[in-house]
Amino acid sequence: MPVAAENTPDPQESESETTSEQSEQGELTIFEQCLIRLTQSASSSLSAGNVRNFCAREAREQGQPAQTSDTPLQQRREMERLVLNNPFSLLPHRPNYLMPFNYSKFRDSSNLVPGEGDYQPVEIQFQLSLKVIVVDGLIGDHGDLAFAYTGKSFWQAYNFELSSPFRETNHEPELILTFANDFEFLGFTNVSNSVGLNHESNGRSGDESRSWNRVILQTQWERDRLHFDFRPWYRIPAPEPRFEDDPLADDNPEILEYLGHFDTTLTWVGEYNTIWLTGRNNLELDVNRGAIEAGWTFPISDHIRGRVHYFDGYGESLIDHKKRSQTLGIGFQFSGWI
Repeated sequence: MPVAAENTPDPQESESETTSEQSEQGELTIFEQCLIRLTQSASSSLSAGNVRNFCAREAREQGQPAQTSDTPLQQRREMERLVLNNPFSLLPHRPNYLMPFNYSKFRDSSNLVPGEGDYQPVEIQFQLSLKVIVVDGLIGDHGDLAFAYTGKSFWQAYNFELSSPFRETNHEPELILTFANDFEFLGFTNVSNSVGLNHESNGRSGDESRSWNRVILQTQWERDRLHFDFRPWYRIPAPEPRFEDDPLADDNPEILEYLGHFDTTLTWVGEYNTIWLTGRNNLELDVNRGAIEAGWTFPISDHIRGRVHYFDGYGESLIDHKKRSQTLGIGFQFSGWI
């Protein structure tokens, strides 16, 4: 029986459609086409970092560069724009990591019942930090408004004498308004500037309560693989106490003396390794306090990086912000600043 003509695909028509499609995407690399394909798929639940790793591997397998000519931070911002098309994707905010080995010379056990036991110098530290863009193009085509949450925990997992408690967890929700930029100065490009309303608390009450509210300005600059980030802040004053032990009063009036008025981060992003150095300071000459943090990440697989982290100073956690600690951590990182 002869096959109906309308059911037979026309080779010339198929070739024309393919040529047309290739023409429309002719300026896109395999890496970029992959990003668009995955982020527009409602069935995809990959994180932004996993989408990028998957597409980089696909591009390499087909003999094309895995990255575009943009700097690392510009690539991340473009990735965020693409992920807006997929409501199932989550954006990383600050680094997400798990450090099963986190050794510190200082562990304050003063809040424990005498004779109950002591905190151990080795514990697990991990951080979960996510962001969602609430409004894209807040003022015309410029500016995006995002909500972010960062949770950082210190877990005495190996302390069986105390039944492996969580020693401290800091919660940090924030609302951030960001504007992209392309201003250049001395070879550096001002990629973005933002202002954020930030709350940080350890979620406790009474004498162990620690919290503060800030308005944080942030400016980000890049030159090739070098990234510079500067964040000054203003602490919003806590209300005056209405009565003794008022829970709304200031939990830590001296916190700026220890955590300072700003932080700044210098990051070098190599093809495989990333190195960063963060510092903050109270800018006081008589009693100068602050902290430094240095780190190195390196690839383990397409989705996981190794992480080595050193901290020296005040404020690694809110509960211990008035005590200096020196910490060395080794573990895994799932997403970074860039």
